Amino acid sequence: MEDIPLFIGKGADAPRKNLKFTRRKTIVAIVFDPKTNKYLCLRRKDTGWETFVTGGIEKDQSAIEAALTEVTQETGYINLRIIEELPRYDLALYHTPKGKNLFVQAHPFLFELIDCEQKVVEEDELVQHDYFWLTEDELKDFKLPKGHRFLFNSIQNKTM
Repeated sequence: MEDIPLFIGKGADAPRKNLKFTRRKTIVAIVFDPKTNKYLCLRRKDTGWETFVTGGIEKDQSAIEAALTEVTQETGYINLRIIEELPRYDLALYHTPKGKNLFVQAHPFLFELIDCEQKVVEEDELVQHDYFWLTEDELKDFKLPKGHRFLFNSIQNKTM
């Protein structure tokens, strides 16, 4: 049986004792551009959360389909190649934008950007977050949540 790490939100993201948890299967998509040696990142405008691409897995989707869909919806990028499925983790947190406690089962993937072709990002996505590319060194100062930092460290450990 695989050991799945559990991360628990702290501070404003700490689970609220008076609220039940909603279970949610999600994806984390780490997208690497080999031409620039940079990683695709997001910053939510309402909370300041700094993350890789994340999103829910809908009932009719596989985790990989959800990951590809989320990258396109949130950033417009459409041509990705999957490198690998990364180690799973779980997360318990208070999700401020949703106003509820979530117990998240994260299904993370590492992708490589094939080219810069993009679809237009819908306005409802653009008002939620900004997307940009960071180098490995710049990511050291990026305030990734613990689960995302765990994933990024696992990638770095493989390339060293």
